[in-house]
Formats: sequence, structure tokens, C-alpha cells
Amino acid sequence: MANIKTRKEKAEKSKKIAEAALHLFEIKSFSDISMAEIAKKAGVAKGTLFNYFETKESIFMELLLIGYQEYFSTLIQLFADKKILTIGEFKKVLLDETRFLVQEQIVLVRLNALRGPVLEGRANINQTLAGRKKLNDIVIQLGQTIASKLENITPQDASHLFIIQSAIISGLLNMANLEEFNHQSLKQEFNAFQFNLEEEAVKAFEFYLHGFLVQIKLTE
Repeated sequence: MANIKTRKEKAEKSKKIAEAALHLFEIKSFSDISMAEIAKKAGVAKGTLFNYFETKESIFMELLLIGYQEYFSTLIQLFADKKILTIGEFKKVLLDETRFLVQEQIVLVRLNALRGPVLEGRANINQTLAGRKKLNDIVIQLGQTIASKLENITPQDASHLFIIQSAIISGLLNMANLEEFNHQSLKQEFNAFQFNLEEEAVKAFEFYLHGFLVQIKLTE
């Protein structure tokens, strides 16, 4: 029992540290957040922080993986609660969720945009691998749930769409807000690069979705 309690306490401490980092990331850029600042926000000693996460990148990689685990888990429940879907209903859910990610989960999208160019360079590979395995299992379950509700789509095709959706949003995010640099206004307009992230993400994903569904011969 003692070991179980210790593991629980460690998990709670780890979660507290990650939540502190997330709160900072909501108002600051990744480069402006230090390990010392995260430790102070979490109410732990800096040395204690390093007992849980060896680098700042490890903390934010965990936030990214947990964030998507939780998000995809909510989608599993959303589709599980539905009866048999029409292709029109399925497309509406996908596009509604695209808007939701931009409106309500923009911090998660920002984290996803950092994954390849920033986080993977110094994140702990073992922690990342464990998190990715959990995420992979959840994505597989999501695809299976959708395939059970929508005729003529495979679990692989269904789950694939959400990966592309996230990639589109994160890619567009990297091209948005060019009037800012590191969260500071450049006080100069770049009209050629101005666009509405939400609308363009929906438009791009809808275009991809149409071609994808035609390719697999799943149309209204």
C-alpha cells in the first residue's frame, strides 16, 4: 500500500508542475518561461522540479500528449453517444470540432506547433514514448468507435482525419499573427499575411475532407 500511495503522490506532484507550466504558457511564449519560474508557480523547489522533469521541453511534451489524450477521449464519448451517422452528420462534427480547437483549445494547438521544431530536441524520450503509446491506443479506439457508427469507413481512415485536422490547424497557426514577434507587437502591418485562423482552418480541412471522402468512395 505504501508504494501505491507514493506513486499517487508522485503523479499528483507531476500534474501540479505541468498545470503550473500550462498556466504560464497561456500568457507567455515558450522561450520566455524558465524552469525556475515553473517551480515557483507550482510551489516546489527547483531541485524537486528536476526530479520529475529533466528539461522544460519534457514538461511541455507531457502537456501536449495529455492534452490530446483528453481531447480524443472526449471525442470517443461524443461518437459513442450517437446512433448511426450519416456522412453529412460526420462532416458537420469534424468541422465543428475544427472550430472548437481554434476557439477553445488554442493552447493545445500552440503546443502541437512546437512539437517537432522545439520540444523533441530536448524532451525525455522515455516519457514521450510512454505518452505516445497511450495516445496511439486512444486514437485507435476513436477510429474504431467512428467506424461502428458510420458505414463504409475503416477505423484507420476515421482516426487519420483527426491527425490531418490537427496538422492543418497547427500549420496555419505558424503563419498567423506575423504582426507579432515573441508575443510583442511589431507595430507594422503585413497585409499579405493577414487571415482568420478559424475560417481558414475550416476551409482547408473541408477541402481536404471532400477529397479524402471521394477517394475512399464515401460521399453523400
